[in-house]
Amino acid sequence: MSGAGDLAGHAKLEPACQKESPGTLALYPFIFSLYPVLFLYLHNIREVPWPDPLWAGIASLGIALVLWPFTRLFSRQAQKRALLLFLFLLLFHSYGLYHALASRLLPGMLPPLAAHALAFLLPGGVWLLLSLAVLRVRSRLAAISRILQAAVVFLLAWNLAGIILHHGRSFYEQARRQSLLEPTPATVRPGDPDIYCFVLDEFAGVEAARSLFGYDNSAFAAGLRRLGFFVARDSRSPFLKTEAALASFLNPGDTGNGGDPFPRIRRNEVAAFLKRRGYRIVEFPVSPAMFMEAADKRYYYSLTRVSLFFNDFYRTLFERSLLYFLPERWGRRQPDATRYYRERVLQVFEKFPAVLRIPGPKFVYVHLYAPHEPFVFNAQGGVAESGHFWDHADPRFYLQQYVFISSKMLETAAMILHGSKRPPVFIIQSDHGYRGSLGRKRWLRHVAATETQKVFNALLLPGAPLDKIDPSLSPLNNFRLVFNFYFGTAYLLLPNP
Repeated sequence: MSGAGDLAGHAKLEPACQKESPGTLALYPFIFSLYPVLFLYLHNIREVPWPDPLWAGIASLGIALVLWPFTRLFSRQAQKRALLLFLFLLLFHSYGLYHALASRLLPGMLPPLAAHALAFLLPGGVWLLLSLAVLRVRSRLAAISRILQAAVVFLLAWNLAGIILHHGRSFYEQARRQSLLEPTPATVRPGDPDIYCFVLDEFAGVEAARSLFGYDNSAFAAGLRRLGFFVARDSRSPFLKTEAALASFLNPGDTGNGGDPFPRIRRNEVAAFLKRRGYRIVEFPVSPAMFMEAADKRYYYSLTRVSLFFNDFYRTLFERSLLYFLPERWGRRQPDATRYYRERVLQVFEKFPAVLRIPGPKFVYVHLYAPHEPFVFNAQGGVAESGHFWDHADPRFYLQQYVFISSKMLETAAMILHGSKRPPVFIIQSDHGYRGSLGRKRWLRHVAATETQKVFNALLLPGAPLDKIDPSLSPLNNFRLVFNFYFGTAYLLLPNP
């Protein structure tokens, strides 16, 4: 495109001696640069931690500030410069959305850069014509500036109001739930047991593995029973999404299962109760959106440190912008995703010998992002066959990772029990069962909800009468049971789904 050259050629239309009058700078382009960030954050506010939009907003505003001096090459009038910058930012932040629509009409065999060049013709041409029209106008465009300034301020204020309202409501609901907890802190007891909780993401129950894959994982359950675990048979959970499942079982006093799950995870009742009792809280989370605020020690493997494209929020902003063509061009230079997805899981097991040495009593919470996709492990823990990260159509890729995680968990449970000075409380459970493919048509696999509800649930409860536990105990009741037996609470057990 020759847009920049054409604009430079029309810059001579501006009187050379005309000076920019003081106080005429329009702020709406810089305000507008924050709008795409706030809009995306507001519509994904439950999943995105607040530092992400903060840094993204700083970067977006920085782009506008860097571009501002270059507008002086085309005009000396502040209002024209502001309008030129606004038009470019509008193109910059909306190109990716336009390309997503236009790409459906383009020939499928075009190379990526050629497809981008062809798709850019229409929005680029409209931007060029509008920019030339701005340069030709002799007036100072005061009316247009006032209208755009009012519109941009309104859009920004609307999104800010939504963000403030959401966080205000979340804090109010959380404070209300906390006030319903028992008012008197429990007395610290030297004999309080360490508590380990492993949440295995999308780990199918033994019954589901048998019916869905024809695989018998009863050896895993039998191995845990030999270690002293109670292993539920035909345990079920009503949740299909991780966030709702975690928010439910980490808040045993909340039987309504409603409201925004993310603040209920970050400020959950289990961690708050144990913290008051003198426990150290150690966590292995999978996302900053689900960090426990009560954590004393956090082991978090951030894929974002490898590439911003491992952060959904940053990647979405990038792909909506004019920079969308860059990942296509740099595709061969992208990092080895297999390595980093593997390290995210393996670092949990590598860190555990150090965790055992942390003085107790301690509550160690692990959200293990496996056997959930991407499928990067074979059954022996080696590297899985490439090109099948998300492949549910062929069940062997999930199943291989499932087998590896089962053996690794059995090995880890034995190591923790052997390294503990006194028997700990130990929970191993699914967040939800196997769901199959969600939204990826190429590797689609449909799974009935009744199968997805079949989860794995095992508990080691030293001194507890295991024969009195419901054989089909749901994870919904795990902490209700633990707290009632070890800390004298009186939570009612919920009916199993």
